[in-house]
Amino acid sequence: MSVPNGVSVMAGLLQIVKTEYQASGQLSPGVLHSLHTIHGQSLVNALDLIDSKKIKKVTSSCGRWLYQVTGSSGTPYVCLPNSAFCQCPAFKFNVVKRRDNIVCKHVLAARLSTAMGVAEEKSVSDEYIADVLAQMG
Repeated sequence: MSVPNGVSVMAGLLQIVKTEYQASGQLSPGVLHSLHTIHGQSLVNALDLIDSKKIKKVTSSCGRWLYQVTGSSGTPYVCLPNSAFCQCPAFKFNVVKRRDNIVCKHVLAARLSTAMGVAEEKSVSDEYIADVLAQMG
């Protein structure tokens, strides 16, 4: 019998988040507890970013998309869809180097806000997405 990893547990929780939030407009204490067990303080910080409307799902006409999340310090970060990648220092230190977290608060906020259906959506040109991605390298 295999033990699920944090990524697969998170995927399952995001589906529950989507279902619960669509049904009632809130998350149950049980789901919040499960999310907190996995993410700790990052969950609190991610929910604060969501409450502050700091997450944008940016989509181009060709279908490319990414998240732009404005951090608590006001710095904008790009988070890639279906990836744990973020440009923030916490990603490099806590996710990659120390492996304390599976995602940073920006990626968590982006995923939660999408599951909840509260991410602001912004349509941009294909060139805009290409420029943003080119600046990441």
